[in-house]
Amino acid sequence: MITQTFSISQDHLMYKEKPLCGGNYRSAFKDKFRLSPVFDKPQEHEWTLYFDNRDPFQIESIKRSDDPNVRFWQKGNRDKGGGYIQYPTIFLSLKRLVPIAEEKSIKTDDTLLTAEEIAKFKELHNKILITSTSITSATSISSTNKQSLGVNTDMYDWNQNSMGQDNIAKIILALFSFKRLKDKYGDSYTGGILAIDELDATIYPASQVELLKVLRKYASELSLQIFFTTHSLTMLKAMDELCQETKKRPETENQIRLVYLKRVDNNIKITDDVDYKGIILDLTVTAEAPDKHKNKITVYAEDKETEIVVKAILKQKLYGCLKFANVPMSCANLIDLAHKKVPAFSYPHSIIFLDGDIRKDKANIRKTKASQNILVLPGEESPERMIATYLFNLSDNDPLWAKVANGYSKQVCFREISYEQIILPGEDGRQFAKKWFNSQLQYWGRSGLKVLNPFLSTIREDCNQFRAEFEQLTKRFIHD
Repeated sequence: MITQTFSISQDHLMYKEKPLCGGNYRSAFKDKFRLSPVFDKPQEHEWTLYFDNRDPFQIESIKRSDDPNVRFWQKGNRDKGGGYIQYPTIFLSLKRLVPIAEEKSIKTDDTLLTAEEIAKFKELHNKILITSTSITSATSISSTNKQSLGVNTDMYDWNQNSMGQDNIAKIILALFSFKRLKDKYGDSYTGGILAIDELDATIYPASQVELLKVLRKYASELSLQIFFTTHSLTMLKAMDELCQETKKRPETENQIRLVYLKRVDNNIKITDDVDYKGIILDLTVTAEAPDKHKNKITVYAEDKETEIVVKAILKQKLYGCLKFANVPMSCANLIDLAHKKVPAFSYPHSIIFLDGDIRKDKANIRKTKASQNILVLPGEESPERMIATYLFNLSDNDPLWAKVANGYSKQVCFREISYEQIILPGEDGRQFAKKWFNSQLQYWGRSGLKVLNPFLSTIREDCNQFRAEFEQLTKRFIHD
């Protein structure tokens, strides 16, 4: 429906241009719709697209002069060529997923891309698939249903490419197509529309996340509006995280949007900016259980990482009486609120957990000692840095690596963020440490315990002391 609003007319300077991925930039009606002559009647379809830099654009269904089926056109405009907005558009339908083995006739061409494009294709192919495959060449593949690009290596050629490789190649070709338009037409190129049906199809989860990163980069560089559908929980989670990230800065807050469509009473309900948790409940047809935290002690932790480590130290038996408040707040703010005896943040209304690096700040540590409800984690560094140091100092042959996850190693652990970055002084190091910690949790088992338990065993006495202080504090809560 979105791409049907855009086209390139015969008098447009880009009219004769052809995308590298096949077809043209006009997004034909027949490529997207098969309507029912019984249920799809003229004037029964209408939708509106809203833009940042122009008036809203309304589309309606009208009768074709020589066809019982309807067509879609700008509402109130019957002029020839006036029914659509002029933007180059590519729609990648599920036709792109037809296996090469099922095609009757295939044509190949080794001259489709320039040397520079082939080099960039190799880079993107391996980045998205998270592989170091040495690609010797790339072959253009054309058939009845598709035009894509096949990868040739010393081990296999394009005939043996996976559907995931084929799908990713088609998407990369679409991106390169808009890059060519921008390079050729300069200021006359003002952007384009790329729509992809079921983006995640045939692509394994980690590559889905990498593909999103690539699409975001090209959307920005080429002024593209990219739309896609997906049922992948992995991709939805990654999209939700990107949405939350972009909302933190005014200049990026509207760059990414997650929109959820659901049938409700035979109508389509569109929910904008829906959260990932809500989508999960809906797609898995489940409901959220009643709040189990009622009448528990409210707890404020310095951050989510602190909460994870606190739970690992205390174990379920002890932390079961706690309700962790999801209220992002700096260490200094929590200390000041408790020190000034603001009711919600002071004894006996709540408990506050802080990282061990607070011990380096003499002024704040005096305030924590003066407060009755603050507990400080073991050590004199943030738990993320302490854990990073523990893993960095482990031998490559330590059995822990294999116990954590299949294929997990020190190289994997510090692949994206190095230990040197994690221990940098100041805020930079602190942010690197947090990002590293959260990126590794996915490997560390439930609640990170495959790594946290061995690490905590190396500071067992400090953990025992922390548990003793916690039990003493909670007894006071219960007594009061």
